[in-house]
Amino acid sequence: MPLQIVCYEQPLNERTRALLRLEFLFQQVEYATTGSSIWDSRLALQGLFDILDLTGRTELKSELLKELERHAVTLGRLRQTPGVHAAILDEVLAKIAQVTQRIHRKLDNPSIDAVRQTDFLSAIHKRHHVPGGACRFDLPTLHHWLQQDSAVRNRHIQEWLEPFAPMREAVVLILRLIRDSATSRAELAVQGFFQRGLDSTVSNQLIRVLLPAGDGIFPEISAGRQRFTIHFLEQPDPNRRAVQSRADIPFELACCAI
Repeated sequence: MPLQIVCYEQPLNERTRALLRLEFLFQQVEYATTGSSIWDSRLALQGLFDILDLTGRTELKSELLKELERHAVTLGRLRQTPGVHAAILDEVLAKIAQVTQRIHRKLDNPSIDAVRQTDFLSAIHKRHHVPGGACRFDLPTLHHWLQQDSAVRNRHIQEWLEPFAPMREAVVLILRLIRDSATSRAELAVQGFFQRGLDSTVSNQLIRVLLPAGDGIFPEISAGRQRFTIHFLEQPDPNRRAVQSRADIPFELACCAI
């Protein structure tokens, strides 16, 4: 049986942080829509509302286009590098161009605003941050919708998510490019502590720490512009505070920069 690995990630800038949060929310909604219970539908709506909140704070379309353009330029420079597989590089660049075109054509604020302003969703969204605010007596309209067949509920959810499809495709592609930009290397945290400098001449995006599942250790990563630090913590009982391990911890590290 292959060894299971757990990956812990730490974004190194606000753009990567937003991308990771969107990836998490899209995965949450996707998982919830595979279920058939009313609790699955509630979870999907919660994810949808979080997506609406996150995308409403910034001009995400322009940010995604800038990021895709930056990756295209960076990868384009590799064409003359010895040892680079030209066919694979061309395939990746073509995928970037394809996703960029879809964002230009299909990702528009009016469509997303239409979802945000849907009366049914708006009424539920207003109660989203109230503890227990979406229970039966608070939102009879939601309770009524939840009585419908799961296929009907999931169809509605997919319709509300449709305007975000180009955004999700871009998020998945950009994060894949970031993660694939570095190969993990074996490292050792002496007495549970590891520190390393960051190359300021490159665009640092993401730190990835890989550990075997079930070893009772997890990393706490903090990073600045010049260096990052990892404390490996033990917490056998979640009712007690985590403490730094005093053991030497072998782990895999990838510093993604592109």
